[in-house]
Amino acid sequence: MLYDGGMLQKISLSAMAFTYLFAGAAHFLKPDYFVHFIPSVIPQPKLLVWLTGAAQAALAALLLFSKTRRGACYGILLFWSVSLPINIYTVATGGTGTSFSGPQLAALIPFHLLLMFWAFWHSRTPAVRRQSPVAG
Repeated sequence: MLYDGGMLQKISLSAMAFTYLFAGAAHFLKPDYFVHFIPSVIPQPKLLVWLTGAAQAALAALLLFSKTRRGACYGILLFWSVSLPINIYTVATGGTGTSFSGPQLAALIPFHLLLMFWAFWHSRTPAVRRQSPVAG
């Protein structure tokens, strides 16, 4: 069978884990880039960047195991739920304290909502199980 809901779920889950692992690593490799997104009212922005990078890498690892997957999805939802008000504040202040304009930052909000939907979808999708042959 070419299309299999389980196969779609596996591909999506692998892509999500890779996305968060890549993003987490990027927070450590290029922290100054991410510091520019953080409003100046938040103390120790580089530490916050490193903490969010570690959180994303940890969540990526937890996505790989069926026993921790749902919790990882809820962790991702929490992560973006906390980040969203910061983004909205930054947009409302016109990007003040960042090196980006309000409209540039506003473009990130739909992207963050999409990431939340992706995690929510995987939190509700049952784990893919192998079908065993039915004994006659």
